[in-house]
Amino acid sequence: MSPDIQMFRHGFFPASFNRPKTVFTFGVLNDFILDNLECGTSAMNYYSKLWQMTSSMFPHLVPLMRVARQIMKWHGFGHRSDTPSTGELALFCPACPQPGINVLLSGDESLDETPSWKFTWSFVMDGNFKAEHLHPIKPFDEVWLSDGLGFMVGKDRYKMHLEEAADMDSCYVRYASNFIEGIGQIDREIMETLWARLNLISPAARGMSSLHRKECLDYQMNDLNFCKMIRVKRTLC
Repeated sequence: MSPDIQMFRHGFFPASFNRPKTVFTFGVLNDFILDNLECGTSAMNYYSKLWQMTSSMFPHLVPLMRVARQIMKWHGFGHRSDTPSTGELALFCPACPQPGINVLLSGDESLDETPSWKFTWSFVMDGNFKAEHLHPIKPFDEVWLSDGLGFMVGKDRYKMHLEEAADMDSCYVRYASNFIEGIGQIDREIMETLWARLNLISPAARGMSSLHRKECLDYQMNDLNFCKMIRVKRTLC
């Protein structure tokens, strides 16, 4: 059995996989995730905290390697041999009605006979101008672990969209909601409620690498949907 697998089985996350000399407990990684979700703590600040906890007098002399990124294994993918595909690491929002998932149709009811408005989805488009991102220094040196598997779109698909939409005046008329036949506007600012929560971590994510930033925002949005799932009963009842 390889050294890294032995470490995993004993609850340790090795800083390297070939010849591990430094390990982090799963407990400290979970503590970082909670700090990141609830307090907006960046990996750099948490790293400094570990320094101080190890040696308050000479923290700069503590030899630690940085381990901040983890692959999000939702829906049991960590215990299966297959790999997740696009969007499968994003937790489903239970507040959105989907027949066959969280809505059960009666025996004499079918989707063909059900009014179309009953299970209609609302798509909202908005921009968060506080979540700006600095240009990465070495984008060619980035290693993507969950590109496009969560809420954030994959880098190749995003680049393709930008190339197709660049300098096209027809895009505004084609995609602006005001010009789409039959569209209804319910609440234009509903996305602002999400931005308010994400802006807790946006300042820390500003200087992250592209991949780390996407993973961080994915984890924040997954946590939001998880909290909706366990608390939605109070709203429905």
